[in-house]
Parts: sequence; structure tokens; C-alpha cells
Amino acid sequence: MNPMHEVLAVLATVAGAAFPAFERPASPLDAAAGEFQGTAPAGAAQAQPAATPAEPTPERLREAWSFLTEAEQVDAEAYLREATRHMDTFQQSLIAFARGLDPRDPGLLPEAPPTPFYSPDTHAPRQPIDRRRLEPQDPRALRQQKTMFTSVPKTGHELGWRYDWASREVLRIGAPSEPTRVFFNALAGFPPQADLAQALIEQALDDGGQQKTLAAFAHAYTDRSGSVYPGLSLYDAWSSGAEMEMPDVDVLGIIHDLANDWTTWIAPVPDSQHDELYGKVFAYFQDAKRHRGLRTALAMTYVNGSIPLRDGYGGHRDRFHSWWDEQASTPAGIAELLPKPADWAKFLEEWSARIDQDADLTQRGQVRRATLDADAARVRATALAILVEFKALERKARPSPPPPAPPPAPPQKQ
Repeated sequence: MNPMHEVLAVLATVAGAAFPAFERPASPLDAAAGEFQGTAPAGAAQAQPAATPAEPTPERLREAWSFLTEAEQVDAEAYLREATRHMDTFQQSLIAFARGLDPRDPGLLPEAPPTPFYSPDTHAPRQPIDRRRLEPQDPRALRQQKTMFTSVPKTGHELGWRYDWASREVLRIGAPSEPTRVFFNALAGFPPQADLAQALIEQALDDGGQQKTLAAFAHAYTDRSGSVYPGLSLYDAWSSGAEMEMPDVDVLGIIHDLANDWTTWIAPVPDSQHDELYGKVFAYFQDAKRHRGLRTALAMTYVNGSIPLRDGYGGHRDRFHSWWDEQASTPAGIAELLPKPADWAKFLEEWSARIDQDADLTQRGQVRRATLDADAARVRATALAILVEFKALERKARPSPPPPAPPPAPPQKQ
């Protein structure tokens, strides 16, 4: 038996025994094959995995991973991908369906470009403050990111792809085969390409109705001294609820792009005009956030069960699962029903009431979430089994590299 087959045999034993078997919710792949199956019977969502031994702490797992050689880490990631790809789970069927929405090789998807920023030469020529990009590890950038993302729940999912609402493209934001990222995502319950599936579902749900506004808010967050903050967009800043700076160049850039109004406000904008100017920008932002936030929350619950949701959608998580189940986890059906920003509040109220009043549909959502949670537990167990198989948890240090090969002997004189 070759090493790959040996590892997969271990994984089949370790990852399959300790989890409850749910009757799978309807999958879009089932629909394509005409094989709709019933959902789980009453009480299935309350089933719990059997007790398992205490697991190593996250710190211990990171240490064990660091004790593998680079070649071993590459092999471990390859085994993980192979093992999860062959899992006959609901979660994997959803990932496969999402992958089918874009047949391109994921590694060939466009790489995310540097975040643009509004130029003072164009939007605030009377305030010619140079823009300067901070380095990603600049303490000022890290502090600002921490402040702006305080209200965003941590999921433990490090993304390698994201949907770009400005271009309506799925973009690469990391090395898709990076072993450490992929492996630790699995230890958090996220299988390989779950992030790609989420991005593709966001793309499928987006009708482009707010593309222009989201493109404006996709510009980088800056301060009045001209610093451009990496990893922070104007959308992030306005979503954060944190205190932020609003340089004229950024606020006017949004107005110029969206209203094509170059005369009502001119930098430097006097304080007496701030309320009206900021109110207009906020109105644009509110519509964009209602559009994007709802679709992102839906996409996050497409392949993930009990994942934390941002923007106040946490209370709707089981309703999202109910809705996905009602639509056989097919994004096209949901995309047609999503509201315009002006109807967002009314839609959520009526939609929530409809689902809550349907006991069967509510339970189906709970079963869908529980099924995905069990599938995620299998992914985590698989990653743990690979570490066990590589004896990473038994090591005290990374093995020393083999000594270099001796130089070839000089040719013998004849």
C-alpha cells in the first residue's frame, strides 16, 4: 500500500466513527440528477456527536505543525485535499456545485490588485496632501485594523479567494496551495475551497444593482495626513461603527463618482456643510450595505453551519439555512427573491415571520445547520488524523535537514 493509501485508510477510521449520521438535506447536485431526498426526521438536529478524547490546544497544534518539514507540510496538505475531496458529505456536494458555477482553474483566477485610493489631484486639488501607503505591518495600520474590525466576529477562516463587489469578479488573495493556511482552515472545520465556494455564491447572488456604489466604497481608507491604510476600505470603515477620519478627498471622491456633482461641495469643505455632505454619503452607503451584507451572510451559510455572521445577521442564521433548504441550496432561486435596498427592512420582517411560522421549514433549517456542523467536524478530525499519522504531535522539534550531498568525485586519470 502506498503512503497516500495508508493515510486515507487511517482517515476513514478516525474521521468517520464519532459523528451522527443525518439524512442529507436536498443538494443542488441532487436536483440536477433528479434525486431529491427527504430531510432528517424530527429530533435529528438535536443529535450530538459521541464523546471524544480531549483534543490538543490550538497552540499545541500550531507547534506540532511547525515540527513538520516543509516537504511534509506539502504532503500533509495534499493528503488533506485528497481525503476531503472524497468525503461523501452534504458540504462537499455544495462546494462541488459552487465550483461548477465557474469552470476556470481556481489558480488562474485574477489576483486581487492593490486597493485604489482617491487622488487629491482629481478630487481635492485645493488640498494637495500626498497619499502614502503604509506597510502592512506598520503599527498604525495594525491598530486601525483592530479598531475597525472589532465588531466583526472572528470565524477562524483565512480566505484565499474573495468576491470583489466592485468588479464582480472572484479574486485570489492568497496562495491557493499554501499548506499552512489550508491546513489550519481544516482544523477550524473549513474544508479546502470552502472560501472559493463562498465567493462564487456571493457572485451568483449579486445582480450588480449596487456595483457602482460598492466600487466607490472599495477605495482605501485614509486619514487627513495622507496615510493610506492597507487592508481597510471605506466600506470597512463606514461599516465599523468606530470613530473614523473623513478627509474631504474621500468623501468628495464618492460624491463625484456617484452623483457626478463637482460644484455643490469643494475642498476644503467648511464645517457648516459637513452634515449635508456626510448625510448624502451615508445614504449611498446604507443602500450598498443592505445589498452586500445580506448576500454575504447568505453565502457564508451556504457551506458553513454555525458560523458567526457580521452586520447584525447572526439572529437570522437558522432562517438562512431554512431558506437555503427551501430552495434546494440553489442560489438562482434565492437571487430572484432578494429585495432592493429600499425594501430591505420590510422584506426581513415578512420573510422572518414566514419562516418562523412554518415549523417544518424551521426544523429543516436546523437540520441543515447541524448537518454542516457534523461535516465540518469530519474535516477537523481528518486534519487531526493527518497530524497523528505524520507523528507531528510526538515530536519535540523539526527534524534537521539532511546533510548536503558530497561533491562528485573528480574523474580518474587514465
